[in-house]
Amino acid sequence: MTGPVNSPMLQPHRGMMVLVALIGLAAVSHGVIFVRLAGDAPALLIAAARVGIATLVFLPFALYGMRGSVRAVRPSGLVLIGFSLVSGLFLAVHFASWIESVQRLTIAESALLVSLSPIWVVVAETALGRGRPPNGVLIGILLCLVGLTLIGWDGLRNPQGDPVGLCLATLGGMAMAGYLMIGKHVRQYLETSQYVTLCYGSAAVTLIIAGLVMGVSVSGLGQQAWLAILALGLVSQVIGHTSYNHSLGRVSPIFVAICLLGEPIIGGFLGLVYFNEAIPAMTLLGGVPILVGLWCAIRAEMGRVG
Repeated sequence: MTGPVNSPMLQPHRGMMVLVALIGLAAVSHGVIFVRLAGDAPALLIAAARVGIATLVFLPFALYGMRGSVRAVRPSGLVLIGFSLVSGLFLAVHFASWIESVQRLTIAESALLVSLSPIWVVVAETALGRGRPPNGVLIGILLCLVGLTLIGWDGLRNPQGDPVGLCLATLGGMAMAGYLMIGKHVRQYLETSQYVTLCYGSAAVTLIIAGLVMGVSVSGLGQQAWLAILALGLVSQVIGHTSYNHSLGRVSPIFVAICLLGEPIIGGFLGLVYFNEAIPAMTLLGGVPILVGLWCAIRAEMGRVG
């Protein structure tokens, strides 16, 4: 359980992991559709069920994969388990703070601040002495942030949020950065199913406790809401976030964080497909630098050695 699982002979090609991350982007971007279909379901209930469903899906695979290592978990293995649980706490904080920030801020304000996670990853990676990311990645981040600013221009020109909401949205971006960085480290040693079971399970328990403290009720939801929540767990979490976590075994957390910046574009397109909602002109305009930024980041990631 403590040896690296990504030996050079077993590592998938970086290009394949880039593709996996992009598949994760497509799956996670469906989340806004499922949340819309869930109607008035409490946000904490949606978040807890999302990671709880994913935990139940991966638990059998994690237990099967650990059959040969249950005889003795060495101290280093316990450290990895601890890191995985802490990663789940970061994920829970991300979901909870983001949900609360949306209730206090304009969508534009919240989305922009939460989407600063690539910046926080770069700052943390540099501070930890892991080197500066490639120029293509930095250019990609800049272009994506320009695109996000254009998308949320109307909301940003007339800010309505309170200071608490601004802090929560910023905290959501920082928590996502921590979640990705820990995942990058742990995924060098734990299989994907083992890591996500611990991580998602920790997030689920945290969100369930938060829901109980807040008095969240699970009664009164219709069939459509429960089906939407189930789809959110199976598609956006099981496929989406797990694709991100799987790709972290080979690509950088900065690249995965940049992939997350593509969600507003795909989400807008899905709104057009599923609900016939017109895509705002500023979203189309902002989509150009975001897509170019993603392309720059992909090229830079594909060109990295190792």
